[in-house]
Amino acid sequence: MTPVSASEHEIRPQARPRGRRSVFGLILLVLLPIAASGCGYSIRAPFDKSVRTVFVPMLRSRSFRRDIPEQLTKMIQDEIQNRTTYKVVGRPEEADTILEGTINFADKNIIVESPFNLPRQLNSTIAVSVKWTHNPPTQAEKNKAPTIIAETVNFVPELGETATTAFYSVNQRLATQIVDMMEQPWFTEADLKGPTGR
Repeated sequence: MTPVSASEHEIRPQARPRGRRSVFGLILLVLLPIAASGCGYSIRAPFDKSVRTVFVPMLRSRSFRRDIPEQLTKMIQDEIQNRTTYKVVGRPEEADTILEGTINFADKNIIVESPFNLPRQLNSTIAVSVKWTHNPPTQAEKNKAPTIIAETVNFVPELGETATTAFYSVNQRLATQIVDMMEQPWFTEADLKGPTGR
């Protein structure tokens, strides 16, 4: 009987075929830089690179609710710091731009009553007008009306929800919307008028 060498019994490990994940990752690795730079697209928010600092003074208020202006102002400042390339400064003299606003309305309303005429479901609503201008503002910015934003959140007292938590959620949504508006528009007024200026 012919002896069999140990090398013939040795089982060589087979190369694992590359899965779909590795192929997909390779495609992304190649295409992402092309899409981000070569085609003019970016995955970052299009914030104005000429603006470096923003001053956000305490919001004025026409509402009797005292905590809402302080809370919303702080949320806007934090949102700018966390999401944008701008730095929030404490004095207008240090700012390239100023973001100011007024709380025009802040109140709660009953939506559904229980059989015993008690509030079962309510909503909290805040409406605020905001304006973001250069420092000092241009003539066009002086003539431009402020932008009005409103948000509403429903709450159910029977579930332990309160008007305080509802107003907090409304302020969070408003702060997000206001900072969203600080992104550069896709088209400027000059682009829309065209080369003839009409």
